[in-house]
Amino acid sequence: MIGSVAFLSPWLLLGFAALPVLWWLLRAVPPAPGRRAFPGVRLLLGLRDPEKMPERTPWWLLLLRMLALAAAILAFAGPVLNPRPAGTGDPLLVLLDGGWGDAPDWNRRMDRAAAALDEAARNGR
Repeated sequence: MIGSVAFLSPWLLLGFAALPVLWWLLRAVPPAPGRRAFPGVRLLLGLRDPEKMPERTPWWLLLLRMLALAAAILAFAGPVLNPRPAGTGDPLLVLLDGGWGDAPDWNRRMDRAAAALDEAARNGR
Protein backbone atom coordinates (compact mmCIF):
# COMPACT_ATOMS: atom_id res chain seq x y z
CA MET A 1 0.00 0.00 0.00
CA ILE A 2 2.77 2.46 0.88
CA GLY A 3 4.57 1.72 -2.39
CA SER A 4 1.62 3.02 -4.40
CA VAL A 5 1.60 6.46 -2.74
CA ALA A 6 3.58 9.40 -4.09
CA PHE A 7 3.69 13.04 -3.01
CA LEU A 8 3.35 16.09 -5.24
CA SER A 9 5.43 18.17 -2.80
CA PRO A 10 7.67 15.71 -0.94
CA TRP A 11 9.84 18.49 0.52
CA LEU A 12 6.89 19.46 2.75
CA LEU A 13 7.39 16.17 4.59
CA LEU A 14 10.39 17.81 6.23
CA GLY A 15 7.81 19.45 8.47
CA PHE A 16 7.73 16.19 10.42
CA ALA A 17 11.21 17.11 11.67
CA ALA A 18 9.68 20.15 13.37
CA LEU A 19 7.18 18.07 15.37
CA PRO A 20 9.54 17.48 18.35
CA VAL A 21 10.21 21.21 18.60
CA LEU A 22 6.50 21.96 18.48
CA TRP A 23 5.87 19.26 21.09
CA TRP A 24 8.41 20.92 23.37
CA LEU A 25 6.80 24.34 22.85
CA LEU A 26 3.31 23.06 23.52
CA ARG A 27 4.51 21.17 26.57
CA ALA A 28 6.47 24.10 28.00
CA VAL A 29 3.75 26.72 27.58
CA PRO A 30 0.82 26.08 29.92
CA PRO A 31 -2.68 27.09 28.96
CA ALA A 32 -3.71 30.63 29.76
CA PRO A 33 -5.02 31.02 33.31
CA GLY A 34 -8.71 31.64 33.71
CA ARG A 35 -9.73 35.01 35.14
CA ARG A 36 -13.01 35.56 36.89
CA ALA A 37 -14.14 39.06 37.68
CA PHE A 38 -16.38 39.25 40.72
CA PRO A 39 -17.15 42.43 42.66
CA GLY A 40 -17.50 40.71 46.01
CA VAL A 41 -13.93 39.43 46.09
CA ARG A 42 -13.61 40.30 49.77
CA LEU A 43 -16.26 37.73 50.60
CA LEU A 44 -14.21 35.06 48.85
CA LEU A 45 -10.90 35.68 50.60
CA GLY A 46 -9.71 32.55 52.32
CA LEU A 47 -11.84 30.18 50.22
CA ARG A 48 -10.11 27.51 48.18
CA ASP A 49 -10.99 26.88 44.56
CA PRO A 50 -11.64 23.16 43.92
CA GLU A 51 -10.86 23.60 40.22
CA LYS A 52 -7.21 24.42 39.72
CA MET A 53 -5.69 25.35 36.38
CA PRO A 54 -3.20 22.76 35.17
CA GLU A 55 0.46 23.69 35.11
CA ARG A 56 1.01 21.85 31.84
CA THR A 57 -1.04 20.96 28.83
CA PRO A 58 -2.84 17.62 29.32
CA TRP A 59 -1.25 14.74 27.42
CA TRP A 60 -4.42 13.95 25.47
CA LEU A 61 -4.73 17.54 24.25
CA LEU A 62 -1.06 17.58 23.30
CA LEU A 63 -1.46 14.30 21.41
CA LEU A 64 -4.55 15.63 19.62
CA ARG A 65 -2.70 18.79 18.55
CA MET A 66 0.31 16.81 17.33
CA LEU A 67 -1.90 14.44 15.32
CA ALA A 68 -3.73 17.37 13.75
CA LEU A 69 -0.43 19.00 12.83
CA ALA A 70 0.94 15.75 11.38
CA ALA A 71 -2.24 15.30 9.33
CA ALA A 72 -1.93 18.86 8.00
CA ILE A 73 1.72 18.31 7.02
CA LEU A 74 0.79 15.08 5.25
CA ALA A 75 -2.14 16.74 3.46
CA PHE A 76 -0.06 19.72 2.28
CA ALA A 77 2.52 17.31 0.83
CA GLY A 78 -0.13 16.25 -1.72
CA PRO A 79 -0.39 12.46 -1.51
CA VAL A 80 -1.37 10.72 -4.75
CA LEU A 81 -2.56 7.11 -4.85
CA ASN A 82 -1.20 5.07 -7.76
CA PRO A 83 0.71 7.82 -9.55
CA ARG A 84 1.23 7.39 -13.27
CA PRO A 85 4.58 8.07 -14.85
CA ALA A 86 4.68 10.99 -17.28
CA GLY A 87 5.61 8.94 -20.35
CA THR A 88 2.83 6.36 -20.25
CA GLY A 89 1.49 4.90 -23.51
CA ASP A 90 -2.12 4.65 -22.36
CA PRO A 91 -4.74 6.32 -24.55
CA LEU A 92 -5.98 9.76 -23.56
CA LEU A 93 -9.65 10.33 -22.77
CA VAL A 94 -10.90 13.91 -22.58
CA LEU A 95 -14.36 14.54 -21.14
CA LEU A 96 -15.92 18.00 -21.15
CA ASP A 97 -19.20 18.94 -19.53
CA GLY A 98 -20.47 22.22 -20.86
CA GLY A 99 -23.16 23.97 -18.88
CA TRP A 100 -24.14 27.61 -18.69
CA GLY A 101 -21.90 28.09 -15.66
CA ASP A 102 -18.83 27.17 -17.75
CA ALA A 103 -19.36 29.96 -20.29
CA PRO A 104 -17.02 32.59 -18.75
CA ASP A 105 -13.92 30.41 -19.06
CA TRP A 106 -14.94 28.11 -21.92
CA ASN A 107 -12.17 29.32 -24.24
CA ARG A 108 -9.56 28.59 -21.58
CA ARG A 109 -10.97 25.08 -21.10
CA MET A 110 -10.89 24.41 -24.83
CA ASP A 111 -7.28 25.66 -25.06
CA ARG A 112 -6.30 23.36 -22.20
CA ALA A 113 -8.00 20.36 -23.88
CA ALA A 114 -6.30 21.18 -27.18
CA ALA A 115 -2.91 21.38 -25.43
CA ALA A 116 -3.53 17.99 -23.79
CA LEU A 117 -4.47 16.49 -27.15
CA ASP A 118 -1.37 17.96 -28.81
CA GLU A 119 0.86 16.54 -26.08
CA ALA A 120 -0.80 13.13 -26.40
CA ALA A 121 -0.24 13.19 -30.16
CA ARG A 122 3.44 14.01 -29.66
CA ASN A 123 3.77 11.08 -27.25
CA GLY A 124 2.07 8.69 -29.66
CA ARG A 125 -1.02 8.25 -27.55
